[in-house]
Amino acid sequence: MDAARIRMTQLKELFDRLYDVQILKGYITNDPIEFPHHYQDPRDIELAGFIASALAFGRVDLFKPVIKKVLSLSNDSLYEYVVNFSPRTDLRHFDHLYYRMCKGRDIAGLLFILREVIRRHGSVGSLFSSCYEETRDIRDGLKKFVAILREVDTTPVYGERVCPRGLLQLLPSPGGGGPCKRLNMYLRWMVRTDDGIDFGLWKNIPPSSLVIPLDTHIIRIGKSLNMTQRKSAGWAMAEDITERFRALAPEDPLKYDFALCHLGISGQWKEWKEVFIDGA
Repeated sequence: MDAARIRMTQLKELFDRLYDVQILKGYITNDPIEFPHHYQDPRDIELAGFIASALAFGRVDLFKPVIKKVLSLSNDSLYEYVVNFSPRTDLRHFDHLYYRMCKGRDIAGLLFILREVIRRHGSVGSLFSSCYEETRDIRDGLKKFVAILREVDTTPVYGERVCPRGLLQLLPSPGGGGPCKRLNMYLRWMVRTDDGIDFGLWKNIPPSSLVIPLDTHIIRIGKSLNMTQRKSAGWAMAEDITERFRALAPEDPLKYDFALCHLGISGQWKEWKEVFIDGA
């Protein structure tokens, strides 16, 4: 066995040690995936996941209260709240809600767009699946998906047909080369097989096609392990790192994403770094 194959085998063994679902479940409360885990109905899980992932930028302790507030506006069924969302009667609940560049009206605009997606396509999953099926490529599927979301007429929310900066922040597209981290994270939640962390709701999209959500922790770990030589944290870097993980787990390249992300968040990467680099 050559040196490269030996190293790959050793890396896989190390990653598999990290992929301990019972331990990883303890990290759920320190992750935006906590919110869809509060629901049982797949329709609620899908919508809670989309809302939570859209707002999951910046510090966890700052975005989580905002997500919690948005989700608390519904009663028993998030799905029923969204499908019946009425700007005329519901906008007042968003008057004092904001997060960074996203005003309350932008968050309301996101819910209105989700309402239109459900009414026209049945579900978020149905719409994304139709976009993905055209090319069987995640990036192309996301570009088409986001374009359709941005085309929704938001006049009932803003008083005119606009897509302001705050709303665009909630609907990123990989079209400009960005990593689209939050949408890739949402896809991981919905597509990967239910392992107690992710949900596996969208059965017709293969987990092997997913692209890693590129956050600061994955970038740091990926560079340390020579998974990419790219300097810019864009879609190309995400694909580079995904390909390295695909070599370790061809059918499930994002298997280790949650574990490695929280290895970085917890600060334990410093302890593991020597094992990964010197021991692998």
